[in-house]
Amino acid sequence: MKNYIQKIINVFTASEHSENVTKEVHQWLLDEEHADEKDIALSTLWKETEGKVDAGTWTSLENVYDKVGVSAGTKKRYRLFPWKYAAAVAMFVVTVSGTFWLTKNTFKEETAAMIEQYIPDGKTYEFELPDGSRVHVNSGTLLLYPDAFKGDTRTVYLIGEADFKVKKDPDKPFIVRSANMSVTALGTEFNVAAYPEDSEIVATLIQGKIKVNYEQSDHSYILRPGQQVVYNRKTAQSKIEEADLEDVTAWQRGQIVFRGSTMEEILLTLERRFDITFQYNTKLFTTDEYNFSFSKNTDIGEIMEVMKEVTGKFTYKIDKNVCYMKTVK
Repeated sequence: MKNYIQKIINVFTASEHSENVTKEVHQWLLDEEHADEKDIALSTLWKETEGKVDAGTWTSLENVYDKVGVSAGTKKRYRLFPWKYAAAVAMFVVTVSGTFWLTKNTFKEETAAMIEQYIPDGKTYEFELPDGSRVHVNSGTLLLYPDAFKGDTRTVYLIGEADFKVKKDPDKPFIVRSANMSVTALGTEFNVAAYPEDSEIVATLIQGKIKVNYEQSDHSYILRPGQQVVYNRKTAQSKIEEADLEDVTAWQRGQIVFRGSTMEEILLTLERRFDITFQYNTKLFTTDEYNFSFSKNTDIGEIMEVMKEVTGKFTYKIDKNVCYMKTVK
């Protein structure tokens, strides 16, 4: 079964497919049957593509952007890191894949159709899932979920960040899958931050009870309100920390909060928040960490002025949706 699943996932890199096939692949990915094998296959793809760039990778990324309704162009290509090559392909696995053979032999007519909810940079969106659960989705996030939850679980797939207020149903656990992490809840509120470009995946419990599992680890975490599990992609290590819930949920109120963040991490978040591209030499910043807090109506110009004064390391110029940064001489 493992080879069969890996073969299906590998096929997508060679060609594009119809909308019907794409939907059926979404259904197959959400099907709990052989879920572990699917997770392993996706993880293998993630690792194998890391650092390997070719025209097919860029085509995959462009297809993802086209599918979710945004224009990629050359956005952020000037300083893409290896994980982004893998992320592009991994996203493509979820959004555009399949084969006629798979379509003919794998799916059942009663399988629920999939819904794609993409929130572009600069936007957030709150809505209700088919089971009555509420989800608040942050900018630059893709959420996949069925139009009706069937079977023994309620499973959704997340690339990015979202806050979930889960409707109680003890007989049907609610599961959020993202990269190599899964969060299981019966009735609760929790926040998951799992952007593929970020070095950490963070699951924070706001109220209720959740269980967090990570691939390649036999250990699972049961959180109490106010705790979070932080997984470091580079070291493959995870830990429980006490969370500042005001900081964790700040994005839902339109606020921007950074705690112990490097400038590169800060700029990645600002790109998503303001739909802006930063162009700069990667040697401009060190690994120094900063704390910043900005109110809801603070614009990007005001933020850049504050950071320029604090760091004293750069000048900048904003032209439309591009911010050019240079080292102070």
